[in-house]
Amino acid sequence: MFSTAIRLGSRTTYRGSRGSGAGASTRTTSYSSPKSRNAAATAIETGTIFKRSQRGLYDGKMIQSGHNVPKSRQKTARTWSPNIQHKRLWSETLDTFVKARVSTSALRTMDKLGGLDRYLAKIRGEKLGQWGRDLRDVLAFKLRQDRLAAQAQASPEKSP
Repeated sequence: MFSTAIRLGSRTTYRGSRGSGAGASTRTTSYSSPKSRNAAATAIETGTIFKRSQRGLYDGKMIQSGHNVPKSRQKTARTWSPNIQHKRLWSETLDTFVKARVSTSALRTMDKLGGLDRYLAKIRGEKLGQWGRDLRDVLAFKLRQDRLAAQAQASPEKSP
């Protein structure tokens, strides 16, 4: 007779009511709807989320967060930082070494692509960060200058 009774108050965690979640109420739609996800991408690109990544070649790597979960299942919050190295990278275009903070992921990608100059040419701007985009602009300017100098030598103007 009592076996079908509903136990009230036994749930220790809130599982949400029917229809809860993204887009179900005016409270959650502003920060969990698909339309608001563009704001997160913009924040990453401008460096407001992980500002350190704007001062080096981090290859889009960010601080990750999660939990350490041992055998006792007691979660402990922690963060994982990207593996950053301070390196001198050779630039063939500039014909000099460039000191940079580089993630190991970016170093592997540079090895695959064939060096710093090709890495900067191939990788999208949001993965480079502000410092990487500025360095790419410097390389592009130098290449333009070299091309103009080569054209000037190839076709010298005739003076009377």
